[in-house]
Amino acid sequence: MLFAASLLALTLAAEPSKICAAPTQTGVFRITATTKDSSNASVGLVLLESVNNCLEASIIAEDGGPAIIEQVALKDNVLTGRVHMKTGTADVSLRFSSSEINGSIVAGKKSWIVSGRRTTGLEMQSAAGDVAPSKP
Repeated sequence: MLFAASLLALTLAAEPSKICAAPTQTGVFRITATTKDSSNASVGLVLLESVNNCLEASIIAEDGGPAIIEQVALKDNVLTGRVHMKTGTADVSLRFSSSEINGSIVAGKKSWIVSGRRTTGLEMQSAAGDVAPSKP
């Protein structure tokens, strides 16, 4: 019994603590990603979710399938992170408001301009500045 308790304590101590951005907004944004020269465009969705009060973000694109945005950071309604694409890893920078999303996805020399509108979801920022759950 002592061995099991010691093993559990070591396992919990070895697990890194998860640092996450608390969501101020959640929802779904319908986006268009266009190359800088406008020669190619793709439609998709950006999903912003609150999972255990941590912001999780995903991109679903018509030609790339779903991808989780990793290393998510959020400051002044600008979400940054990295996403795995068919051609490698890309840097994501998205500024969102209660109704719109704009930004870029950059993978080496390739880049896309992202713009779109919110289709569902609510702002979660309360008057006191604390994060509050969204209401259905």
